[in-house]
Amino acid sequence: MSHRTQLHDLTVYILEHAGPIRTRQLRLLKAVTGMQVVGAGTDAEADLPVLEALRPDIVLVGLRTGQSLRHVRLLTVKLPESTLIVLSNSGSALMRKACLRAGGSYCFDKTLEVDKLRTALLEISGTAPRSSEP
Repeated sequence: MSHRTQLHDLTVYILEHAGPIRTRQLRLLKAVTGMQVVGAGTDAEADLPVLEALRPDIVLVGLRTGQSLRHVRLLTVKLPESTLIVLSNSGSALMRKACLRAGGSYCFDKTLEVDKLRTALLEISGTAPRSSEP
């Protein structure tokens, strides 16, 4: 039984420069009920017109350079209604804090915290299993 309350699948746009990681993210999203990938790209600035037209519910943002946090800030301003999930090469507390301060709603290590990303996506989609109360 689904616990989702939204009337449509949540739309997701992936911004990730590394092809193998983007492919893995697409596979993960296909396995999450209630998510529909509406696009994928490699650069926030280059993809901004598409993002503004689509207005996805969720944007997965893969960090790659110092410019990436600036891209997170840009997306926060341009897509205030979107949930930004930042995926970093480092899951350090310092990196997580910087990502959240830049406007990310979540921040995960893109290789080591795939399970945490999946759990967050399930919670956002409303399909996460609910624990039974004693």
